[in-house]
Amino acid sequence: MDEYLKYLEYISLCMNWHIYAIFMLIAALTLITGCSMLMKDPEITVKNVAIESISSQKIDLNVTLNVNNPNAVGITIKSVVFDVYYQQGNDWVLIGHGEGGGYTIKPGINEISVPVTLKTSELLGAGIGALMKGEITIQIRGTAVPDIFRLNPQIPFTHTTTIPVKL
Repeated sequence: MDEYLKYLEYISLCMNWHIYAIFMLIAALTLITGCSMLMKDPEITVKNVAIESISSQKIDLNVTLNVNNPNAVGITIKSVVFDVYYQQGNDWVLIGHGEGGGYTIKPGINEISVPVTLKTSELLGAGIGALMKGEITIQIRGTAVPDIFRLNPQIPFTHTTTIPVKL
């Protein structure tokens, strides 16, 4: 009889352990899911577009993005992908593409810079008009993908600016 009682006590302890483990698993999943819902998407804006250099083969731009992280913890921007267009009349003509990634973003406002190289063959039409006007109107359209608890929302951004062009 004593062995039978010890056996029942052992089974009772094992069942309690499994219930405890299931409870802890549910609590952990709730915590992770709840925290990801509390995390807010960062705000991405284009701060500046600057011409770094001009040659007969290419134009180097530096696109500076402001990333406002409203969360109390840092995040990582996995990727930033955008296209650069110039305005020709009422149309926007694709002239370049920029990509970056792996940026560590602290809470608050952060700056990240993405270099872009535009080939002059793509800019021939834009270049002549820009030299005659002394400026070029460009637009940047893209998305940033932050890594927030393995969730990767795509955050779109657009910016239009006019850049003076002088030789």
